Amino acid sequence: MAVLAVGIMALLFSLDMLLKQHVEENLDSGEEKELVKEKIVIRKVYNRGFMLHALDKCPCLVKSVTAVMGAALAACNVLLFARKGRRVEKLGTGIFSAGAYSNIFDRLVRGKVIDYIGFRSKNDFLSRLTVNLADIFIVAGLILSGLGRLLPGAGSRS
Repeated sequence: MAVLAVGIMALLFSLDMLLKQHVEENLDSGEEKELVKEKIVIRKVYNRGFMLHALDKCPCLVKSVTAVMGAALAACNVLLFARKGRRVEKLGTGIFSAGAYSNIFDRLVRGKVIDYIGFRSKNDFLSRLTVNLADIFIVAGLILSGLGRLLPGAGSRS
């Protein structure tokens, strides 16, 4: 299962990186392309900080924390994937890690995360919100990994 989780992690990481590069090369800042009729748009937004632009005025701190958290995540992955069982937790962690590593790469190499999925809504917060697939992988992976830890016997075989 560990090999499958790592393979899924690599695939999802690559998918998000390809989409970020496509947006970077083909969209101008402020430009929007409709994806799902009047609800979801593709747009290019740079986030130099953490979630919701937290600490975007402190790039050195953001990079330092990102590097430390990336190393800690790698260590946790090695420890988890080396264990027997925990299939659901490993799958969730692989999905989470794909998103985390994609955003870590952006922060450390580009100095900013490229977000590209926007929403049209009557709610101002949702209308201003722009995410990327990595963010979606992080949330989905955390939920799946948490379920794998909470549910007795979930994925107990190796």
